[in-house]
Amino acid sequence: MRKPDILGFAMGILEESESREVGTQIEGDADFQAVLSRTRRLLAPLEADRLPMKAPSGLASKALALVREKQAQSALDADIAGYSLQFLEEVELTRAKNELEKNPLAESLLKRLSISLKALRSDRAPIRAPGGLARKTILHVRTSVSRTMPAAPPLSREYDPGKRRSWGLRADLFAAAGLLMMFGGVIWPAIHHQKQNQKDLECQNNLAQIWRGVASFASFKNNQMPKPELKGPRSVAGIYAPLLVENGFANPETLHVDCPVGIEKYPTHIFPSLETLDQLYQHDRAQWRDVVQGMGGNYSYSLGYRGRNGQHGGFDLRAGDRRPLMADSGHHRASHNSPNHSGRGQNVLFLGGNVRFRNQRNVGQTGDDIYLNRHFSKSAGLDGDDCVLGNSGDSPTNLNE
Repeated sequence: MRKPDILGFAMGILEESESREVGTQIEGDADFQAVLSRTRRLLAPLEADRLPMKAPSGLASKALALVREKQAQSALDADIAGYSLQFLEEVELTRAKNELEKNPLAESLLKRLSISLKALRSDRAPIRAPGGLARKTILHVRTSVSRTMPAAPPLSREYDPGKRRSWGLRADLFAAAGLLMMFGGVIWPAIHHQKQNQKDLECQNNLAQIWRGVASFASFKNNQMPKPELKGPRSVAGIYAPLLVENGFANPETLHVDCPVGIEKYPTHIFPSLETLDQLYQHDRAQWRDVVQGMGGNYSYSLGYRGRNGQHGGFDLRAGDRRPLMADSGHHRASHNSPNHSGRGQNVLFLGGNVRFRNQRNVGQTGDDIYLNRHFSKSAGLDGDDCVLGNSGDSPTNLNE
């Protein structure tokens, strides 16, 4: 039995069924009876407060009378104040006079108000301007306007307007120019660096937003991330974007698949439906290639890997935080960083959802190149530890059929 049950039994606040059950257990256990006895002794001082309090007789009528008295006093104060200031209407004025005649308190209040308002009545008299004020003002203004200004000081004898200045002697100008160049050399790079950092962070936010959509997709697909197929209309890395949009895990209006570095405004992307991709692949292969090159933006996405049985697989959401899932688009030349950040490096999104800026490409699961597999080919990884990221139009087989 819990102590709260014994406390509730002692206070009589248990339900009927609980009270019977607790009472039965207490009767059969001496320890429970001792606890109940101690609890009741502790609660004894509180029992006095549980007795109902009786209100004094006539309390309601006295309270009502007090309220009415206060209301009457407030009305009286208003009438006496209006009478003292002389702005009451006729009916109110008559009522105030009657109250003054029969109520000595009203008369005392009027005297106090009259004393307090005496200082204000002195300001009610109109202010008279001194005689001739307008004429004197006009005369003063006219004198000030027509007053002769003092002559300028004579030019220095050494000053010759026809003589050219010697720039070699103007040390102040050279000092100012030097300071300007120095501050320009410090401040401008700092501003540029700050803008770069801001764009890098915005790029990281884009990748983090895409990861939230990918993680939601995986939670409904048995923890399997979106992956390109080995061949056919959906065999490109950029297929992740239409898959997220069509399955409702990304809003096409707010899904940014472009790195913001070097652009003033995000380009408008129209993500094709899966059905549209299928039809283009069958009837217009050239247009299909144009569409898939841009639908994933300038980010690269995982091309998956070949399993031991040769089957193509995608990464599981639980595969580990260190495996790269996405990054800025890869350079067409090996060992070069992504062109998105002017070759400084690339933002890399890992399976766990964290995004890091890396200044080299070898940041894979085992320190390998994230844009090439261990055979130095831009195609699917050779196993689950070989993570390869492809640009939007890249295929796991390195062939766009």
